[in-house]
Amino acid sequence: MKLKFLITLFISLNCFSLSHAQETALKNIYAHQGVRCGTNLASKTYAYQDKEKRWVGIDADLCRAFALAILGNSDAIEMVHVDVDKIAKALNSGQIDVMLGNNAPSANYEISNNIETVTPIYFDKQVFAAHAIEGATSMEDYKGATVCVLKDSLDAYNVKEYSRKYGLHLKSIPFRNMQDARAAFFTNRCQLFSSSEFYLTGITKAVVSSSQDIRILPETIAYQPVYAFVSKNNPQWRVTVKWILNALLLAESLNINSKNIDTVIGVENPSTKYLLGIDKKLWSKFNLSPEWVKQALKEMGNYGEIYERNVGKDSIIGIARDKNNLIENGGYLTCQPFL
Repeated sequence: MKLKFLITLFISLNCFSLSHAQETALKNIYAHQGVRCGTNLASKTYAYQDKEKRWVGIDADLCRAFALAILGNSDAIEMVHVDVDKIAKALNSGQIDVMLGNNAPSANYEISNNIETVTPIYFDKQVFAAHAIEGATSMEDYKGATVCVLKDSLDAYNVKEYSRKYGLHLKSIPFRNMQDARAAFFTNRCQLFSSSEFYLTGITKAVVSSSQDIRILPETIAYQPVYAFVSKNNPQWRVTVKWILNALLLAESLNINSKNIDTVIGVENPSTKYLLGIDKKLWSKFNLSPEWVKQALKEMGNYGEIYERNVGKDSIIGIARDKNNLIENGGYLTCQPFL
C-alpha cells in the first residue's frame, strides 16, 4: 500500500512538473504579449525589419507561427540576436522563448548547458565566401589562403578538416563572434570567410559594393541541420514547439497552402481534421487556438511557401531548396500526422 502511494505521488508530481513548465513558458509569453525568438540579425537571411518596421525573414515567419498559435496575433513577435555561445544563457534567463537560426552548438556545449533540441527547422551547408582572384576556377587557386572563421566552432573544425583532406594549407584566423569575422573579411584581413550558405549569401547580397568582387565559391564543406532549441526547464514547451513547426510541414505534405486553404472542405482524414482545427480537441490540449493553422496558411503559407519567399526562388537570396525539401521530394525534412 505504501509503495502504491509513493508511485501515485511520484506520477502526480511529475505530471505537475510538466504542466507547470508548460504553463510557465506560456505565462511568460502572455506576460510579454509576444513571442521572443533568437536568431542572427547580422544577415537579412534570417530576420530583419522592413521599411514599415515589420519583421520579415524565414525565422521571423516561423516565429509568427508561434505567435498566431498562442496569442492569435502574428505581429506579436520580437526577434533577438543571440550569438552561438550565448544560446543557453538567453534561453535559461528568459531573454528568448525559443532559439531558431544562427545555431550549431557543439556536442560539448550542448551536454554542458541546459538546452535541448526540438527539431530541424532547415538544413544549411557550410561554404566559402571569397575575394575573387582573376582566373580562379577552383579551391586550388586559394591554396594557402587565410580564412575568417568563428572561434572554437563547428565551422572552424570543418575548415581544418577540409584543408587537411584536400591539402589546401588554409590558415584560419579565429574571431570570437560573427560580427568581428565579417568585419575582418570585408576589410580584407582574410581572403576567405567560411560559414553557412544562408548567412554568407545574405551578407554578400546586402553588403558587397561595386568596388569589391566577392563571390560564394561552389564547394560544399559540410551539411548541417539548424535546430529549434528550448530550455530543458520546459519539457512540455518543447513538445508544443515541435508540433507547431510540424504543422507547417504537414500542410505542405498535404498540398494545403495559402492559395487553396479557403477551399478545403469535406475533410475526412482525422489527422487533417486535427491539423486544421476542424476537430478542436488536439490543439485545445496544447492550450493553443484550434484554428491557428488556417490563419497561418492564409498569412504566411505552408513551410515550402515560407522557404521560397524568404530564401528560395522567390527571394533575393535564391538558394535552391535541395535538402530543405520534404523527404518525399528528395530532401531531409520530415513531418508526422496528427493522431
